[in-house]
Amino acid sequence: MLSAWCAARHTYLPFPFQIIQSQTNLAIAYEYRTANRLINVAKHREPSVDTWMGMSNGHWEGDTLVVEVTGLNGQSRFDRAGNFANENVRIVERYAFADPDHLNYEATIDDKTVFTRPWKISLPLYRRKEMNAQLTEFKCVEFTGEMLYGHLRKQADK
Repeated sequence: MLSAWCAARHTYLPFPFQIIQSQTNLAIAYEYRTANRLINVAKHREPSVDTWMGMSNGHWEGDTLVVEVTGLNGQSRFDRAGNFANENVRIVERYAFADPDHLNYEATIDDKTVFTRPWKISLPLYRRKEMNAQLTEFKCVEFTGEMLYGHLRKQADK
């Protein structure tokens, strides 16, 4: 499997992340794979080059942060099953406050060259409340996916 993850996938994995906000940007630091992304909330910018995480432009609609992700390099996967999108994908994420400790997260994936229609994922995001909560260093051990899940692979008929 390719070592590729898009911005939306990092958000719905079961690893914590931290959001830091300034006047013009939001930075998200993900524990998973020590990835990070910058969401521009000032003047809209076009991606200068396609990347794994794409270009994120955001704006506020009331208490909801709406983020448009474009400029993905077309090599990302959404899951271990290999579901993918290509470089034409457009992802619109919505982070809406449910209460002080919960966000409702929603991502709409639109790629007319891969999918017959846009599709959506939504889930709650929970604030880590324990004392001194912090991101830890993610250690990726090669081949652990095969070791843990290889037995689930469909075997070829003999």
